[in-house]
Amino acid sequence: MLNGYIVRETEAAVAFVAAADASKAGVKPLWIPRKKIVATVELDLTSRTIVTGQDGERVGTPVNLDVDTVFLAKIGLAA
Repeated sequence: MLNGYIVRETEAAVAFVAAADASKAGVKPLWIPRKKIVATVELDLTSRTIVTGQDGERVGTPVNLDVDTVFLAKIGLAA
């Protein structure tokens, strides 16, 4: 389960910033294909402004993402 913010969305993927990286300026979002997301839980927390290196300031929506573990292992985020 990934905890953080969605800062951008397309039909095919979401741009995700981990909660630990949200306060860093110029953070690079991780693009996660929608077909690899098992479940999304939008949290009842305040959205925040996140400065990305890609798009500048974006409003991040707080979420918990349950992502396919094989995909996470492939990109190096799971043991």
